[in-house]
Amino acid sequence: MLKINEAVWHDYDQGGYITQKLETIKKWIPEDVHSILDVGCGNGIICNALAQDYDVTGIDISETALKAVSTKKIQCSATDIPLPDRSFDLVFSSEMLEHLTEAELKQAVAEMKRISSRYILISVPNREQLSNTRVKCASCRMVYHAYGHLHSFTTEGLGSQFQEYQVKRSLQFGPLTREFNPVLLWIKQHWGGQYHHPEAPVLCPGCKGSSFIQVSNPVSKACNFLNKLLTKAKPYWLMVLFEKE
Repeated sequence: MLKINEAVWHDYDQGGYITQKLETIKKWIPEDVHSILDVGCGNGIICNALAQDYDVTGIDISETALKAVSTKKIQCSATDIPLPDRSFDLVFSSEMLEHLTEAELKQAVAEMKRISSRYILISVPNREQLSNTRVKCASCRMVYHAYGHLHSFTTEGLGSQFQEYQVKRSLQFGPLTREFNPVLLWIKQHWGGQYHHPEAPVLCPGCKGSSFIQVSNPVSKACNFLNKLLTKAKPYWLMVLFEKE
């Protein structure tokens, strides 16, 4: 798993997008749910709010992030959660599974199934084009995903991780994002030298640096302009509610 720049938690969700997502999450929680485990809760924007109406526990691997969590919390990995089987009505995870390696994903999903007594609610980026969100390290020139994402999910792909469950609800929603035409993306990155310009990327897996190359030139500008003509925007989030069969 790539190392997150811990400074990101101090100014996380400046645009208020997670707060918007929270309203949908609240509407999706089944009426018979009383206890919720938030896996990869980050700095608690969601689990702190849910704790007003539910018995919520948040877990995260980051000690820095957990300092802002005001509900019950445990510092641990999603792949090894020190909680009993079937101990929560609903296990919830938002924007976490895409960060895991294949082995970690398998372990984390198994833990979520083990701990859930009935429901699992997952939110991930919607059909993310991973190659469009890569940065180039300013120090070692390594190219890597700006936020450490390793997987791109569809409803079907996410469902294959939870085969013992039925899809109760699924939704593509949230701020609109635009994929890049693969040919234009290659030209922009290799001829124009322009990669993604994030506000707070993960640390470079090569040299652990946090700075990245920012470029703008006629080639990159032309590619960005043409791409708006050739592609359509889509909602950024995918959320699926699973119920144990």
